[in-house]
Amino acid sequence: MPAASQVTLTATVPVAVPTGFPLLDAALGGGWPAGVLTELLVPDSDFTCWSAEFSLLSPALARLTVALEASWVVLIAPPWIPYAPGLCWQGLTVSRVLVVRAREPLEVLWAMEETLRSGAGVGVIAWAGLAGRSLLQRLHLLAGQRQIWAVLVRAARFRMERSPARLRLQLLRQSSSELQIEIFKNGWHGATRQGTGMLTLERRI
Repeated sequence: MPAASQVTLTATVPVAVPTGFPLLDAALGGGWPAGVLTELLVPDSDFTCWSAEFSLLSPALARLTVALEASWVVLIAPPWIPYAPGLCWQGLTVSRVLVVRAREPLEVLWAMEETLRSGAGVGVIAWAGLAGRSLLQRLHLLAGQRQIWAVLVRAARFRMERSPARLRLQLLRQSSSELQIEIFKNGWHGATRQGTGMLTLERRI
């Protein structure tokens, strides 16, 4: 598997990446916003294991690996070991997925910053804990320079912290068939007036 710094980005991400959930697409003005930082908060108890955020994010990741020629998605410090057949089952092209291992929050954020700076991926998902506002601002600016879909997954206890992320949402509840999320900040230019609030989504995975 090539290192992120060795990968050249040749594909262009659309302004909004369809989420795979019509209700969420409508709230977000067409899909996940590229070119800004998105912050997804998950229950603290789910942060160390395979959890529902991947059910929420995987349809868009699959679209990016399939629809865009020579496109890469980068997973930084996922709290589970990526299982290739499982990723294939969820629609991802495994040969277009890069996994970066990191243990400490600062290592995770550094890896995300370097990935965004290099343009090594059209989609970057990182799992991290503590993060200073200045570093989050850099991540936001870097995502905009290369029109990258950038998502930082953090524990719900960080909700009250100020964040430059234009889109912030929280995963509240999951079942075998549904995901309940709350969009509590939606400040990107594609957002609709009804772009915040609670949504219940049919779980695909």
